[in-house]
Amino acid sequence: MAAKLALWTENDTDNVDLGQFDLNLLVVLNALLQHRNITHAGNALQLSQPATSRALTRLRELFEDELLIRNQRSFVLTPLANVLMPKVQAALGNIDKVFSKRIIAPERFSVAMPDHIAFFLAPTLTAYFREVSSTTIFLPHIRLSNILSQMSDGGIDLALGQAEDTPPGFFCRSLPPIPSLCLARKGHVALQGAIAYADLGRFLSVRIGTVFNAGFGEVSDGLEALRPRGRETITVPDIHTAARLVHDTDAVLVLPSPSARFLSHRFDLETFLPKKGPPPPAYQLSLIWHERCHRNSIHAAVRSMVASQVMEGRVEA
Repeated sequence: MAAKLALWTENDTDNVDLGQFDLNLLVVLNALLQHRNITHAGNALQLSQPATSRALTRLRELFEDELLIRNQRSFVLTPLANVLMPKVQAALGNIDKVFSKRIIAPERFSVAMPDHIAFFLAPTLTAYFREVSSTTIFLPHIRLSNILSQMSDGGIDLALGQAEDTPPGFFCRSLPPIPSLCLARKGHVALQGAIAYADLGRFLSVRIGTVFNAGFGEVSDGLEALRPRGRETITVPDIHTAARLVHDTDAVLVLPSPSARFLSHRFDLETFLPKKGPPPPAYQLSLIWHERCHRNSIHAAVRSMVASQVMEGRVEA
């Protein structure tokens, strides 16, 4: 017996061909070790006493040990059975985890989005993860360069922006268009409404970001489609610099309405819509994610929440 016990305790890391064993016996073994009674173990498993007895016989042959020894009116565990009990419980617990439908919350969730969207969405996402998964770190990513490659590698979970096309392996969901608003400094002549959107190009045209042409498989912030085409154009690195430039010059900036309203309060700017001609083009935003995340319930919940927040901002505008 001592030699057999040493074999099971010292060599339990050896590779074992599980195909040789009926793993259903683990469930019976666990019940027998817990109840120490054939009848009670069978009742717990809804097995007849003869079926439980046959399983015990097979287990004794497998382990070459009695496992349960009769002691007056009950059974006691052999030394080997005492060693096996915590290991059997741990094994069954791990099997439960394998087949559990509960999705484990990720350690971090990274969302790539334009900086003007991050203004109103990042605080909401931070609060959301604090509520639903306090162990998940939310990471906003506001540089829309090489995004799809980073998503393929697992570095980014979700992207918000525009893509001319997405390669195989990605999903893209377009959200309802968001109305746009124009931004200008206080006292700007365009605030009088006598200038049509198509004529705003007479003022300084602001382009945000050094990379503004989105090609195949690239994600952009979508602001280039809103920019009034003008004779003089200046490119700035981010939305804050653009807003500062609007505050200090005669430049006019066109943004989705939630972003425009945020910047108007932060930089003491005015929002307006031209009274002449058609309104500025609406802003289009899409959710982009990799196919490996498509059926993940946590990821789907984040996508739904983001979509509702964006559409809520659209309605409020």
